Amino acid sequence: MRSGLSNSIMTKILVGLLGLLVLTMIGGQIYTYVTDRHDTQEAVLCTINEDISFDGIIVRDETMLSYSGSDVVSYVYSDGSKVSEGDVVANLYSSQEAALAQQRADEITEEIEQLERAQNPGTTDYVQPETISSKADDYYKQMISYANSGDYESLAETKTDITLILNIYNIISGISESYDARIAELSSELSELEAVGSAVDSITASMTGYFVSYCDGYEDELNTENVYDLTQSDIEDIIAGEQEAKESVPDSAVGKMFEDYSCLIVGVIEEDSRVAEDVTLQLTLDSTSTVYDVDVVSVSDAQEDGKIIVVLSCDYLDEAIASSRIQSMQLIFGEYSGLKVPRTALRFQGEEKGVYVILGEDITFKKVDVIYEGDPDEGDDFILSANTSDDNYLRLYDQILLEVVTEDDVQSSSSESADSDEVSSDT
Repeated sequence: MRSGLSNSIMTKILVGLLGLLVLTMIGGQIYTYVTDRHDTQEAVLCTINEDISFDGIIVRDETMLSYSGSDVVSYVYSDGSKVSEGDVVANLYSSQEAALAQQRADEITEEIEQLERAQNPGTTDYVQPETISSKADDYYKQMISYANSGDYESLAETKTDITLILNIYNIISGISESYDARIAELSSELSELEAVGSAVDSITASMTGYFVSYCDGYEDELNTENVYDLTQSDIEDIIAGEQEAKESVPDSAVGKMFEDYSCLIVGVIEEDSRVAEDVTLQLTLDSTSTVYDVDVVSVSDAQEDGKIIVVLSCDYLDEAIASSRIQSMQLIFGEYSGLKVPRTALRFQGEEKGVYVILGEDITFKKVDVIYEGDPDEGDDFILSANTSDDNYLRLYDQILLEVVTEDDVQSSSSESADSDEVSSDT
């Protein structure tokens, strides 16, 4: 009886001691976690775009085209097209219906010509299906490229080319015997459209040069000589008054001409040492992905501190850059992608620049490969390190220590790790 009671008491004592030991161990771990917590930041990927965005004013020496009648104007050329003096740039119709009928008639005429070429024996007798297939594939890739770059004029031309060769393929492969029935149908529709009415007059180019179908009210105010006299206030007033200027354009204005395909671009930007006279830069517009080469021809102080007035010269003309006087633009200086590191976390071992990272209980020095340095004056107090798989360098998701790390910390960490390894080995 006494023996059983003694065993019961002993069991309770052992259980109590074991519970106390467990609580002590857990408490110790919690204490260690709380007191030994480190201030860290995870190394994550960051992309920095160094573009300078601004609203630019496009300036040329322009001559307005006028027409005082009330007829409907239908343009023949897209904006920025080169024309010769006397070329018809627009046709005039008595009604909107007649203008639309003529547009459809032009489309039908082109389709008939395409179908007649596609079934011409001189074409079909000497073309192999494999050749057609290869050309179609090339044209398809070109169309994707033009669509991605925003070159819609070339896209339309390539679409016409691919339609022609596919029509030829249908004939030589036997999918279609001929297009005579389709041509007859289109010819009948063409006759009906021509009966609606034709152009009653036309507008011709006043000079050899480039044509644009819109006027914005600044044709007489802005030119390549007075652009250098514009102040920051002038530029801001022009941008702010864009809509008001358009409303002041006379009703007789139907477009404009300019002799030179080049233009000047003026805008106000933040002061930047990379923007200097005689430097060639790259520029994009919000309306297209095309990259334009521009030369910096003038840099002057703006009225506002920290800003400058820049005049750029662009020797390229397309529909996008001809479509509007004022456009949102970006000067491109590069894009950097790497691991973001706070400047305050940078440390040195000898001449090696790097950071301390914590891996488990170990504190390790890892080098950084600096590819970009932010400007602390602009709030960018960090650097970007190249994203690499080299263990000697900072790697993605490493825990960067932000606190000051002494040699003793590193040695202590290494010593604790070694002791832990010895205990595991003994065990």
